[in-house]
Amino acid sequence: MGVFKDVRKEWLLLIPLVILASLLTFYPHQNYPYPLHVDEWFHIAEAKQIALGSNIDWYTGKNFSLGMERAWHLTLALIYLFFKPSIQQWIYLPIILHVTSILLVFYLVYKLYGRIEALVSSLLIALLPSNVTMGGPVFIMPVNLSLIFIPLALIFAFEFISIKKLYNYILLFIVTTFLLYAHPPTAFVLLLILTIYLILQIVSQEEKSKIFYLLAVIVFSILASLPNYLSFLQEEGMGNIKFDFWVYLEGVPLLYGIIPSLFFIVGVYVIAKSKDRRSWTLVLTSFVLLLNILFFMETGLTYILPYQRTFIPFLLIMSIIAGRGYSKLIEVDKPTRKTGFILLIVLLVVTTCISVDRNFHESYYHIIDDEDYRNFLWIKDNTSEDAIIILDPWKARALPAIAERRVYSVMPFGPDEEQLKLVENTYKFFEDSCNNTTFLLENNITVVYTRTPCINPALFEIKENIYILE
Repeated sequence: MGVFKDVRKEWLLLIPLVILASLLTFYPHQNYPYPLHVDEWFHIAEAKQIALGSNIDWYTGKNFSLGMERAWHLTLALIYLFFKPSIQQWIYLPIILHVTSILLVFYLVYKLYGRIEALVSSLLIALLPSNVTMGGPVFIMPVNLSLIFIPLALIFAFEFISIKKLYNYILLFIVTTFLLYAHPPTAFVLLLILTIYLILQIVSQEEKSKIFYLLAVIVFSILASLPNYLSFLQEEGMGNIKFDFWVYLEGVPLLYGIIPSLFFIVGVYVIAKSKDRRSWTLVLTSFVLLLNILFFMETGLTYILPYQRTFIPFLLIMSIIAGRGYSKLIEVDKPTRKTGFILLIVLLVVTTCISVDRNFHESYYHIIDDEDYRNFLWIKDNTSEDAIIILDPWKARALPAIAERRVYSVMPFGPDEEQLKLVENTYKFFEDSCNNTTFLLENNITVVYTRTPCINPALFEIKENIYILE
């Protein structure tokens, strides 16, 4: 009957949560059918480059390379090869990923604590916030893999599926190795969880076979992933794996919600009175992630795990622990037996209303509009594949994903001096009304896209806002 036989009757209770999550994930797209984050445009473009076999990076003009998120980009490339989604269809992928995460969290927490805790934790996952700094369920971003693969990995690590012990750990090895090739920060969090769980197992000395299997998974997954990191380590060195950032998020309770944050504390208190090593693993991991956030806020630096990529896995673990905290309300039996249940429902309704309102009012990037989209499609259909396009550096992040062409400059993700110099050149070119023909020739630029006036006899306006160098 399948490994989920013991919870099959409970899946029906998840239908409202799945609908809620789908609505919240799609809501930002109701009047904007395009990606909402610069990272999304980048990942879609990378996937298309892989699928189309491009050798030149559309953003930099350098040789195309998979980078350290190769498994993520290969996965997206497979989606493109099989389904050929348009830009306006890619926006449905986050819904699928979000729903998958809810189902996995439900199963994990159901096996860990019970039905009430599983439903509450799944609701909190459905309500998770998203923003352009930390990511979140509304985006096509690899950090969201943590919402799927960390619960999946824990299902195997905690042996919640009735298969041979060896098979659990083989599957755990596969998941861990995939993450090491798909999204290093998420993989680091998973390795942190597994390491803490291993240490607790060593201290208890109750399940020696589990110690062996966990250690083997950690060691061999790291060894298997070394090819993904060797070139970076050779260039940077272990001592230079640090990250600075220029945006500070509001405090976790304000970001996650005051009420669920309070019940996270309640959940920590409940777990602290137990001897359950699995629960203690989650609590200790959450403390380490919180310290990483606090360290960044104090110093402006984080090591190994980037500050802005700490939040999604941290909120995932908070949701699991908070589910445990909320469930303790059921034990309130005065003045009547149903008092605790009523309190639970009321607080969950309040939590939901506050979170939905917060999600509805979040702001996102709208890099292009319908006119840009149509023009980018025209460029794809009417220019040579080796064309180089100059346009606003922000819009340039979107053009390769649509037009499949190289851009002269693009606004970088961080303080990249080389890219920023090209961005400066671009702005100067447009400030001079596109009249620098020498600049175009020296950089092999054949197409200019702009909504500002171009006064240059060498440029022919072949379509509104699109100029071809004659």
